[in-house]
Amino acid sequence: MKRILLIAALIVAPGACGGGTKQGATTPSAGSGSGSGSGDPSMSGSGVPGTPASAGGNDTAGGGGGGGNAGGGTPDSGNPVTAPPNQGPPIIFPNQDPDPATVRAQVDQHLNIARSALSAPTPDADTALREAREALKLDAANLDAAAMIAFAYYHKKQFDTAELVLDDLFKRPAAKENANVLYVYGLVYDKTNRPEQAVLAFQKAVQIKPDFASALVDLGVHQLQNKQYAEAQATFEKLTGMGRNDAVTLTSLASAYRGRSGDYAPGTPERNQYITQAEAGYKKALSVDSSYGPAYYNLALLYLDSDPFPSGGGTLDTMARLNAAKTYMDQYKNMAGVDMKLFDQREKEIDKAVKRAQKAAKKAAKAGKGGAP
Repeated sequence: MKRILLIAALIVAPGACGGGTKQGATTPSAGSGSGSGSGDPSMSGSGVPGTPASAGGNDTAGGGGGGGNAGGGTPDSGNPVTAPPNQGPPIIFPNQDPDPATVRAQVDQHLNIARSALSAPTPDADTALREAREALKLDAANLDAAAMIAFAYYHKKQFDTAELVLDDLFKRPAAKENANVLYVYGLVYDKTNRPEQAVLAFQKAVQIKPDFASALVDLGVHQLQNKQYAEAQATFEKLTGMGRNDAVTLTSLASAYRGRSGDYAPGTPERNQYITQAEAGYKKALSVDSSYGPAYYNLALLYLDSDPFPSGGGTLDTMARLNAAKTYMDQYKNMAGVDMKLFDQREKEIDKAVKRAQKAAKKAAKAGKGGAP
């Protein structure tokens, strides 16, 4: 009997060293290195995931009397704390963003196709619209692509739609400093009879981009219409200085010279100089494009209105001047896009001037005969 009691005492003795802690199972659970009794193989004696089970206290391995308590080992209990096992190199996810330079090149390619479509003799607005949308798929924030969409709607004569696109764009601060956005605004204002707003839009576009040829042309046209001949002269001289020597630009510059001539009295050197420059400008435009009707029309008006007309250090005979006006007006009549109402009006003015000149010549001849001895 005493032997049996002694054996029992030996069995419970290890638990008695816990200093009054609650007793658990008399032996560790299978796969557990602590006295937690949880049976979870992922839990170690130190409380650190992945620590081998042998690190915790048990019935046979000591190192401080608290090795078998329910809380497991702690750093100051004598149980080693091991670092997590090596996980290998960090995972680096691949960069799925496209290369910005490549995207920019693709956007430019689409916009170039769109510009070519709209600059054709017969603008292809549908192609421009498609290409501008493709550009926006690549770069949704691209203002030039969005402006091109508005420009395409302008060429489709959908002016309200074009303006809606522009108004939406203009909510972005950057759009207020985009020359293309402002230029298309100017075109839309022109077509919807808002000339003052059109001028402001073109002026702003040129301020942002001084070499914006298309905006300069439209600005110069408004300056001519408003009889701002000095400003128009500066605008079109800038364009020709940029190498723009098409019939439209040359004719417009010549018209600015013709307008400037009216600021001086007949026969003055300044007036004669501007008349001569205007004549040369119109004829140069016709040498570039002999089918450009406005050059014929304006040249006819120059001969009609400029009296006296400087020529070779002297002045052109009145009848020779008026006959030249009639010749150029008749040529205008045969050009494509002729405005017949305008032609008829100017033709009548030339015919009246011719009749007056003929009457004056007869009167002068009669007076000369009467005054002869």
